[in-house]
Amino acid sequence: MGPGVMRQIRIILDKQVVDRQGDVRGRLGNGRRHRGLLYCEALILILLFAGCALSVDTRYPFDFSRFHDGPLPEDVKPYLEGGPQSLITPKVSALAERITGANRRERLFKAMRFVWGYFSYDSWLNSLKCKRTAEELYESRVLGGCSDYALAECTLFRAVGIPARLVVTANVDWIHQYRQDDLAMAEGHCFVEVYLEDRWHLVDSTYRWLFSGYKPGGAVWFPHGECFCRRGKDFWDMGIRDGDDLSRVLVHRALNYEGHFEEPAYKKSPI
Repeated sequence: MGPGVMRQIRIILDKQVVDRQGDVRGRLGNGRRHRGLLYCEALILILLFAGCALSVDTRYPFDFSRFHDGPLPEDVKPYLEGGPQSLITPKVSALAERITGANRRERLFKAMRFVWGYFSYDSWLNSLKCKRTAEELYESRVLGGCSDYALAECTLFRAVGIPARLVVTANVDWIHQYRQDDLAMAEGHCFVEVYLEDRWHLVDSTYRWLFSGYKPGGAVWFPHGECFCRRGKDFWDMGIRDGDDLSRVLVHRALNYEGHFEEPAYKKSPI
């Protein structure tokens, strides 16, 4: 079985582990993956994929030709440029040349699927969240959590001409738990805002959803029971250099949380 097949098997297995164990990859929490799980699923997948050559799926349920890019406002243009942690290096630029599309939306879909085929996942690297640069992620080709996925994708989005910025959120259920027990481990998530057509849209970079109807100026509540913390070009741009910095940001949000969470009624499409 070729390395491409094994990479795809690992991606599918990781997604199964996330679904079974409360979103190890998809949260800014401190969960750890038990590698001994899902032997049966692994055997089934190996038998299913043995002898098959897999590639990134390029078929889409959308007609991208109906989407038309508007001009970029001046306050959006800076998000085409890298930040201190998300520089568009020659390696990223070379990879971006593989991704073509008539408009920003088509390139977004292709870039997202490229990331999921290019990288593998290792939950042990979650301890390095917010520490590594995008360049280091693309050199290692291994991601360790939603912060890595968001950083890798946001950087590539900009490299293919899509303005993009990161959003850090805190989980509302954790906030209520923390207020009862301040030893509860901080939990949150990372989203990516992308400018498509003539407005900002929200992307969940680990669950692979594109949300429309999003208004970032007044957005407080986010999908999956999350509330807004910070926004920036990358984590370092937001003053977050490691997991301890991130925990302090989430705790500060918990201590200043007010209101009753309402799941936003965004329309979502799979990427």
